[in-house]
Order: sequence, then structure tokens, then C-alpha cells
Amino acid sequence: MPQAAYIPHIDLLLQALRISRDRLGSKSKIAIDAKLLKVLIQTMVANAPFSEEFYKQNYPDLANAQTAGQIPDLHQHFVETGFFEGRFGAPPPVDEAYYTSTYKDVGQAVLKGDVVSGTEHYLRSGAAEGRVPNEEIRADLEAWMLVLRE
Repeated sequence: MPQAAYIPHIDLLLQALRISRDRLGSKSKIAIDAKLLKVLIQTMVANAPFSEEFYKQNYPDLANAQTAGQIPDLHQHFVETGFFEGRFGAPPPVDEAYYTSTYKDVGQAVLKGDVVSGTEHYLRSGAAEGRVPNEEIRADLEAWMLVLRE
């Protein structure tokens, strides 16, 4: 994977995408080479929060693989593979009180013991469902959801 310290000039990216600058402002769809898309996502993920301790604790299979010498760098694993498997690189910013009161089903599941906490629910399915983990990031998450659902 290319290093995140360098991002190609916009004209190079647009050339690879076979689109013009004007087309970026339109609502039209474009086809994108899967390899290019993966590298763009990896570049973004490389700058996401990462905690090796969290990664090892939550993914014992990876901790064991690292101990066995199969995975030399857990951050690199997250960027190249883990993110694409749906793994988290760092603890999600879940406000338990906010999350369990905003999502009544989650609050009930915690009370019943179906899940240990709102954080567990968010890790298992809440993030993939687009649920908001805390009030502070609500606007950012909702803006992303608008783009992703267009």
C-alpha cells in the first residue's frame, strides 16, 4: 500500500477515475477501479484512531497470530485487512447513557442481559447500522450517512 504521507495530485486521481473536475460537483455516479478504491480507503483508514492494546484485547485471534509471528504489525493489519473485515482499530466513542437512551432496543437488550453494554452492541452491529454513538459526533455521522445513502 502506498504511504499516507503522500496523496497524488487531484488531476492524477481524476485521470485514474476517468472524470473531470466539473463532474465531482455533480450527482452522477462513476465507476471506480476496485484496486484504486481500496488504496483510497486504506489511506483514509491509516489516519484513523488505532490502539494496539484495544486491537489485541478485542481480537484475540490477531493477538495470537502476532505472538506466533504471523502478523508483525497490528496497525498495518488493521489498515490492510482488519478494517475490511469490519474490525475496529480503537475503542469506539460510545456514550453509554446517550446510546442506551437514544436506542430503546439497545437499552432493553442491556437490561435483559442480551448484550453487556451499549458499547458491545455498537461494536457488534450498531456501527454497521449507522447508529450514533454519542451526541458530539451526531452531525458528522449524519452528514456521512447522507452521502453514503445517495
